[in-house]
Amino acid sequence: MTDRKRALVALTALGDALVFVLFVALTPIEHGSVEIAAFGRTALPFAAVWFFGSPWLGAFRTSTLTRLRIAAWRVPLIWLGCGILAVMLRVWLTDRTFSWAFTIASISLVAALLVVWRIALILAARRITRRPRRSPPA
Repeated sequence: MTDRKRALVALTALGDALVFVLFVALTPIEHGSVEIAAFGRTALPFAAVWFFGSPWLGAFRTSTLTRLRIAAWRVPLIWLGCGILAVMLRVWLTDRTFSWAFTIASISLVAALLVVWRIALILAARRITRRPRRSPPA
């Protein structure tokens, strides 16, 4: 793996982790306040399943990290599988009851956040690495 690819994977992973923190931070919109325990109860199981499973499923392949069309379908598809496992892990670890409403809402919101983050990163990387056009000789 090249240094450039390592840097891109590291930046992507950091952003992905922040997506899970942001997801929990957005809960005041629905519930009125954020509990610190919610980060451990929700963000950690979600992030653990994502970072354990998604690399094997292609979330950090070069094509997923650099091509908009591939990222736009692969990331939410991978998150769907990981999200279902993450909700089940959360239920098991926290001894909470399973809720279809929470499952659908959390999987949908995290998928949207992951896709928006990944697409923003791809567009920013393209802009940064774009070579300046040569102007014609005068």
